[in-house]
Amino acid sequence: MKLRHFALIFFLISSLALNAQSNKKYKLIGGMYLHSGYLDNINNLSYGLGGKLTFGLNNYFRIGTEGYGSNSNFKKDGSFYSIGWGGILGEFIFYNTNKTNLMAGLTIGGGTNKQMNIVKLSDKVGMPDFVFWQEASTVIISPFISLEYSISEKANISMKFDYLISPNNKIFNSGLRIYIGCLFNMN
Repeated sequence: MKLRHFALIFFLISSLALNAQSNKKYKLIGGMYLHSGYLDNINNLSYGLGGKLTFGLNNYFRIGTEGYGSNSNFKKDGSFYSIGWGGILGEFIFYNTNKTNLMAGLTIGGGTNKQMNIVKLSDKVGMPDFVFWQEASTVIISPFISLEYSISEKANISMKFDYLISPNNKIFNSGLRIYIGCLFNMN
């Protein structure tokens, strides 16, 4: 809890120092994303929902937080995979026009993934089914690229691509995800 307070105070003081000249540079941007991706190990699509909230430290860098949940039912017998994760993000805006922002960023955080795989040896009555259950918490690093297009002064449509990486190799299924969402600008 103390670390969260320290981080919040640090980010607020940093943003004040970087943007002391003009109040117009303060920008809080947040919203929701729908996402889908292909998972290599189970050869299936995952779907999910999540969101992010960022604070612009200057015209080219934002810091914030994001979190998502993803699920995949990869067989018709009830087998599934799910992952919930979130973390602190930093994003660098390297292309900026009046309507479009193109960004690259990194999220560092953690999550939990679960997988249940039901294996049927036979459809005969009396033959047992085997259930394999895995669950693991993991550190997650997620590099991403993102495109925002302004549809009004207060709203942006956003598209994002990421790939989850685990330094301790405890993500059961990985793959490229695409996100589509709506973000709202608050000054």
